[in-house]
Amino acid sequence: MTLYLPPLPPAQPQSGGRPRWVLIGIGAGFLSLVLCCALFAFGGWQLFSGVIDETTAIQQVVRDFMDAGRRQDIAAAEALFADAGSVSVSRDDLERLFANRQLFREVEGTSLRSFNISSNTKGTTAEIASTLNYTDGGTQPFLARLLKEGDRWWLVRIDFS
Repeated sequence: MTLYLPPLPPAQPQSGGRPRWVLIGIGAGFLSLVLCCALFAFGGWQLFSGVIDETTAIQQVVRDFMDAGRRQDIAAAEALFADAGSVSVSRDDLERLFANRQLFREVEGTSLRSFNISSNTKGTTAEIASTLNYTDGGTQPFLARLLKEGDRWWLVRIDFS
């Protein structure tokens, strides 16, 4: 009697790789990580850009005030102050301040030492500590508080040390 055995099926090659769903999961995780990093970087850039724009606008208000003082233009200086009830700058205060001709020389620029913006239900305010850099090489530190109304910054106070 002859035994007949059917031929063995061909050997299946062993797959040395991971199951397909594991590879898809790793790829999706990597893509998610890349997208999160990109969004974080973009948000950081937007925040940085916004702060630079705000500091530039604030420094311009201070320069405009210094220019008004150099010209002894009380009306131009008064126009830079906020209309808020907490602002108490008088024409006499400005005249006394502008009488200090040494303080109101030509300003080349400002050097920001500290900067703080805060927003609450009463509005957005900024407090800066900065130094005026005069064209003749002199410097003058000052502190200023400003209020933002709409897209514009207004002085609330400015104190020279």
